[in-house]
Amino acid sequence: MEYKIIDVANLLGCEIKGDKNLLVKGLAPFFQAKEDELTFASDEKFLHKLGETKAKVIIVPNIDLPEIGKTYLLAKDDPRKLMPLLLNYFKRKTKKMIKPTEDSAKIGNNVEIAPHVYIGHDVIIGDNCKIYPNVTICEGVKLGKDCIIYPNVTIREFCEIGDRVILQPGVVIGGDGYGFVKVNGNNIKIEQIGKVIIEDDVEIGANTTIDRGTIGDTIIKQYSKLDNLIQIAHNVIIGKNFLAASQVGIAGSTEVGDNVTFGGQVGVGGHIKIANNVTVAAKGGITGNITEENQVLGGYPLMPLKDDLKVKATIKKLPELMKKIKTLEKELEKLNK
Repeated sequence: MEYKIIDVANLLGCEIKGDKNLLVKGLAPFFQAKEDELTFASDEKFLHKLGETKAKVIIVPNIDLPEIGKTYLLAKDDPRKLMPLLLNYFKRKTKKMIKPTEDSAKIGNNVEIAPHVYIGHDVIIGDNCKIYPNVTICEGVKLGKDCIIYPNVTIREFCEIGDRVILQPGVVIGGDGYGFVKVNGNNIKIEQIGKVIIEDDVEIGANTTIDRGTIGDTIIKQYSKLDNLIQIAHNVIIGKNFLAASQVGIAGSTEVGDNVTFGGQVGVGGHIKIANNVTVAAKGGITGNITEENQVLGGYPLMPLKDDLKVKATIKKLPELMKKIKTLEKELEKLNK
């Protein structure tokens, strides 16, 4: 589907600076956008890199900007405040749900479907899949072959799941990410128009949630194994062979390299990049980029695990050290008299 940028500009109340006759096929993140996609830039870090996006059309603040062959949609206010309108405009409309299994679904050979399963419009299910009771598979989902979907799993619309994927009970794939923006002092929901892509041979533990992308997709790559009770936020990209123990939380737009391992309760901030072959011990807190590969880290603030263990060992000795310090202070006071 193609959209006229003049229609987008009229919807958002933007002035067009450039070619008013351009068409776009959709909305995409700044660095991932293609030439025929629309993107936006509101923060300084993007406004200084306008030449680094392939998008020909960019929504920007109404300020002086370089003429570099781009068409700008000039927003009257902060472009982020336009997000609710913009994302709702580009959101794919779903069909009305009618039957437990819609006639338009394509179900492969030797597929086992238990009672009380809902399969939506245009779903594709590969051969030899096994789907347990009370599973919901929404419109447009693509499910590869040899998958096992255990009870009470929800797979939201348009998500894509590869071959030999196992989803344990209670998993939610493609729920809305935590996306809100302040408009006139109020928290306004912005639509999440991306999807989740889970590649081949991934296993997701019970009650783990993986949010769909706001713009662009959340991606879990091959052979990754996630434990129970994990939260993966919108637009996170996780590399191959990722291992994560229970209660890990990864905030939005973080990129995790290949062969990374997280112990239980590791917390990761948003918009962070983590190099390949990094291990973070349980309860580690990641607040900045990890650029060096082949590290074993721990603690908060994060440091090499050996150093973190020394710090923890020292903490146990603090009461004794405080007593010694007070004794030394008293002796010094006597010497100074």
